[in-house]
Amino acid sequence: MQWRWPLSLSAFVVLLVVTPLHAQAPEKTADADVGPAIPVEARHQVQASDNLHLLAAYYYGDARQWVQILKANEGGIKYPSVIHPGQILRILLSPDWNPPEPYTEWKRRVREIAIAAKAAIDVPTQPAAAPRPGPVEITPSMLPERPSAPPAEPAEPPAAPYFVRLL
Repeated sequence: MQWRWPLSLSAFVVLLVVTPLHAQAPEKTADADVGPAIPVEARHQVQASDNLHLLAAYYYGDARQWVQILKANEGGIKYPSVIHPGQILRILLSPDWNPPEPYTEWKRRVREIAIAAKAAIDVPTQPAAAPRPGPVEITPSMLPERPSAPPAEPAEPPAAPYFVRLL
């Protein structure tokens, strides 16, 4: 049996173009205020250089919440450090979640801040070489003083080592 797309390719392209999946805020309904808050499912299409930490920081305000995204997508994510561009992820949000700005603009701003912070704390990997001094002229005043007489020999020979020989 030959595998077939569930949608025609043109319908799939129309869905992507007409309904962008990036950071879609769930629609609010009038009966959402009744009872406990039920999480609303949003869908996110992974872009190049996305990772679960970045998505958790945007959607939950805390990058350490990436595990929630992993649990919501247990069947679709085999390794947490590997998500692919174009992959669609489920993200569970509170009904009153409202994005501060579109995801692409937020991501661009975060990358700029990260680059500026890295540049501010970057230390060169090799210390700068000290400038080489030019030729130095040695004068007699720079030489160590020589003793005027040879050192005097000790008057007594050194004492014998302390040991006793037993016969």
